[in-house]
Amino acid sequence: MLYVLAYLLFASGPLLALLPGRRIPLIFAWITMTAGCVLMIVQGALAVGGPVEQSLIRWALPIIGTFDFVQTPLGGLLILITAVVFATALPFVTRDATVFSTGRRTLFLAIVMLTLVSMIGFFSASTIVSFIFSWELAALAIWGLITFETRHSKPVAAGLLTMALSELGSLVGLASLLLLAGAAGTTQLNGIAAAIPHLSPMLLLITGLLAFFGFGMKAGIVPLNVWLPAAHGTAPRSISPILSGATLNLGLYAFLRIDAPIALHQPDLGLVILASGALTALIGILYALVERDMKRLLAQSSVENMGIATAGIGAGLTFAAYGHPLLGGISMVAGLYHMINHSTFKTLLFLGAGGIEVATGTHNLDQLGGLMRRLPVLGGFFLAGAFAIAALPPFNGFVSEWLLLESLLRVVEIPVVPVRIAFAISGAVLALTSGLALTCFIMLSGSALMGLPRTAQAAGARRAPHSVVIPMGILTLLSLLLGLAATVIIPVLGRLAAPLVGADPTATLVPAFFHNTSRIPRAVQQALDAIGAHVGAVFMPVRSLIVMHLDSTAPVVYAMSAALTGVVLALMLGGVWLVARGLRRRRSSRNILWDAGLARLRPEMTYTATTFVAPVRVIFAGFFHPHIEVEEERQGAFVLTRSYRGVIANISDRAVLSPIIGGAMAIATLLARMHKGRMNTYAGYILLAMVLLLVIVAAGRG
Repeated sequence: MLYVLAYLLFASGPLLALLPGRRIPLIFAWITMTAGCVLMIVQGALAVGGPVEQSLIRWALPIIGTFDFVQTPLGGLLILITAVVFATALPFVTRDATVFSTGRRTLFLAIVMLTLVSMIGFFSASTIVSFIFSWELAALAIWGLITFETRHSKPVAAGLLTMALSELGSLVGLASLLLLAGAAGTTQLNGIAAAIPHLSPMLLLITGLLAFFGFGMKAGIVPLNVWLPAAHGTAPRSISPILSGATLNLGLYAFLRIDAPIALHQPDLGLVILASGALTALIGILYALVERDMKRLLAQSSVENMGIATAGIGAGLTFAAYGHPLLGGISMVAGLYHMINHSTFKTLLFLGAGGIEVATGTHNLDQLGGLMRRLPVLGGFFLAGAFAIAALPPFNGFVSEWLLLESLLRVVEIPVVPVRIAFAISGAVLALTSGLALTCFIMLSGSALMGLPRTAQAAGARRAPHSVVIPMGILTLLSLLLGLAATVIIPVLGRLAAPLVGADPTATLVPAFFHNTSRIPRAVQQALDAIGAHVGAVFMPVRSLIVMHLDSTAPVVYAMSAALTGVVLALMLGGVWLVARGLRRRRSSRNILWDAGLARLRPEMTYTATTFVAPVRVIFAGFFHPHIEVEEERQGAFVLTRSYRGVIANISDRAVLSPIIGGAMAIATLLARMHKGRMNTYAGYILLAMVLLLVIVAAGRG
């Protein structure tokens, strides 16, 4: 019932925008669409805690086959995330829709709702037909959002690239599904998963790889990730939060739905997913560091975070395939947790980037600066988002990344040396990625918010709209709660991970420390009590405030508490503030120090985003392989000015796509010559073909 009512609201919202007027119809449209999102949030939450599977729609179509949709706990989680992202982005979307004419604003909102509806359908699909139909519908809607500003060439080019790679990935993914369906004798996804143990190992590996790299395009997995910064960087500013915070999860869900059952019986596939995720994360953050455009930087960071979540999924499946389902559950929980976290803080940061563009007219980092003083509320929320994505406690990014890195260390339980090496290298790559991410978001926050304004646009920044600031505040609070309430979130994710890897790690990760301590050694209890582990046990209805890994070989492998860390940090910051306040009240004298003749600091004397990451550019110059373009202004034989500009091409473009495109163009050039010959030559070809055919027929009769 909630689905039907929500879909009616989604359809009514864009129609209300057709009413005469400029703002009032859009307010009605926003209220209607947001109400639909709230219903889907409720439905998603109910599904997460509901039965394993509940049928929604069952259609039997002629020729095409069954077209079924079901509600599952995992699908409910994705629907919940998607609805929250759309609900927080819709105020900004409807605000930006005011600049369009009545017809175009209705079309704009209709495409947004089509994206949401198709994603909900994809997360509920139970057959190959409904799965691919929803996937293609979502791809078409995403293309429509990216290319909506058709007056500019960049969105159109980015949309064409997105559509080309999307269709390539769809064909590869569809091929894998058809191979599996043919071998299993059914188009039901659950039926295919049930038949996997009886299928050929070689078929499983081939189809698993095809599904991973085919559907991985939507998640930005290397090498099909070049579309993401181009598309998200040129999309309408109010659409970027949706594209990054919601639509990238389509690829991750496809991994969990298609590849997870295969990887349990084909461990090599899990290792490929793990290694590809780690490599994607590193490549994403490296290119984010050298971006000066804020939206493209955040898009490259989305590649990084999708890689981290993918690595968690791959590690979990590998552990389970080698007979360690509890360790697999821990890694899987980390991957799912990071997927939720990325949707939260990336929506927050893209909303902030859009608000900064509204206030200043630009999102070029080298043209910003000093915005914290001019936009304190937006700047504070944006800074919180930067803390979260940089994995600083007590925000949510810290919990998922810490849990993933700790879980990778447990590969010592697997005796296979190549697997240990793969885990060690992936863990080192992810650790390096975390350090570079911290550098990246220090640079982003410092260059955009701190220091002096470097242009008149930044100096004259006007107030950010409430349609941006209020959702940012909600998402900031959500990012903080997802970090502080880790011991509440992990049991929910553990229940979702159990069908994927075969075990629920809740009792291992979050033992009932507050209520039932029989499984915890007494020495461990006493040691943890000494640091306040029992604080809140009397009045808090949770299992504990500490995430710890209980193991049979060691009492506690690792332990941490984002909640207690947050309390300590709050006390420390509060103490510093009180000391500073007390010192300010004391009478003091101010003297001017020697300033080396510098009357005042000018904006051009401060660090820019480019100069901040110059050491990274130098260290990884061989990886970036920049092409230097030289521009000169001459007067006769004299050079008046000379400027240098480094152009960095993505390694996926250089190593994979460009050679493929070059080969295709070479073949096309050869084929094109056939259309430019003489008529007599074509007649000779036809005569020769006929003679050869007659000779072959005669030889066959003889």
